[in-house]
Amino acid sequence: MDNEGNMVIPIIGYIIAIISPLIGLLYGAALFFLKKDVALYQKHGKLIIVFSIVVFLVSWIVRLIFFL
Repeated sequence: MDNEGNMVIPIIGYIIAIISPLIGLLYGAALFFLKKDVALYQKHGKLIIVFSIVVFLVSWIVRLIFFL
């Protein structure tokens, strides 16, 4: 695989972040910290980390509002 990366790997990360934010956070961290040679993975790794945190917070707030 050349240095450009494959777009399927970040898309899988976003899907995982929606389904399970904790696993998505770990997936994003793995992309960000372990794939330093591919700029695409670094960029999307950071975005997946942020997206996982946002999904976690939104789901937590929704649970608080509707199930209190």
